[in-house]
Amino acid sequence: MTVRLVWPGRDDTPIEPGGALVEVERPRVAERQSDRQPGLFAAPQVEGPDGIWIEGDNVAAMRALLATHEGKIGLAYLDPPYMSGTDYMHEGAGARAYGDRWADRGAYLSMLWPRLRLVHRLLAPHGTIWVQVDHRASGLVQPLLDEIFGPERLRNVIAWRRAPPLGRQVRSGQFPRNVDLLFAYAKGAGARWRPAYSRQVLPKGGARKDPVTGKWFTLAPRGDYTDESVARLDAEGRIYRSPTGKVYVKYFVEEGPDGTLYKPRAVDSVWDDVAPLRHAPPKERTGYPTQKPEPLLQRILETTSDPGDLVLDPFSGSGTTAIVAARLGRPFLAIDESPVALDTARARFATAGLKVRRQRVVP
Repeated sequence: MTVRLVWPGRDDTPIEPGGALVEVERPRVAERQSDRQPGLFAAPQVEGPDGIWIEGDNVAAMRALLATHEGKIGLAYLDPPYMSGTDYMHEGAGARAYGDRWADRGAYLSMLWPRLRLVHRLLAPHGTIWVQVDHRASGLVQPLLDEIFGPERLRNVIAWRRAPPLGRQVRSGQFPRNVDLLFAYAKGAGARWRPAYSRQVLPKGGARKDPVTGKWFTLAPRGDYTDESVARLDAEGRIYRSPTGKVYVKYFVEEGPDGTLYKPRAVDSVWDDVAPLRHAPPKERTGYPTQKPEPLLQRILETTSDPGDLVLDPFSGSGTTAIVAARLGRPFLAIDESPVALDTARARFATAGLKVRRQRVVP
């Protein structure tokens, strides 16, 4: 049985292709280091395929894209408004970036519903969608995605710990609300998905050095390894025997250039190893409110898309998804209508050296 959210104003009318995208002048691309604008918008040089940057309402833009891109998007990432009741200001420009005020939950759902339906149509059979919200909207977003994609297509609900708890949050009379949720759904059974690993710093004295190979390793009891398995590991140089003859299994670790030792750790559905933006290099920070850190998007794109897959971000904001997609060899479609977002992304694309086709929506 399908569970549906019903609210006043829900519109289930089929969405038809409409409108068009027209080219406008390309933003200037900084080709030499001396040409790049210094300051907040500086970003690493990006080598990769061109992307398309669309100015305008994302519903109109995606309706226009249906004519040429239906069923062709490899990955869609959406960072929509969170129903926070706030107007967000750009730190440097002192201007309103976008508003997140809604008359009620029905108004918020009426905004999100057609956009999620359009993304579903644009996704390729192997495509995935990632929607990032927090506690205010998560209980509404998941039922919509279940209805559109099917609950069996839910791959993960990721909890990203975006910041450590601060003093005021600790004293707020509730556990600090410092987690965003990312809902990941697959369009079909053949969606891309690969494991990810983070690097856990080992304390001093937390590893031993192999006198033969010079590699560092940690130890774990043999556990339920059979004698046959122990013999195989021993042949691989992965068995350590204590002076008393007790058997341990070696797990080799990485050594950084500065001698720091790292232990690979499989990433699960709690992401506490992606630092918030305030810990990012100054050249990455644009001053745009709600900007997400590049490592967050890098993990999403690397684990659920391949080079060459087309990436869509209908709420482009400062352009983080586009920057990371280009760096990883994924062409992108980035959409926004906020003048502040467009100015921020324009400067960021230029300093990154991106070759961007710029388009706008016409009826």
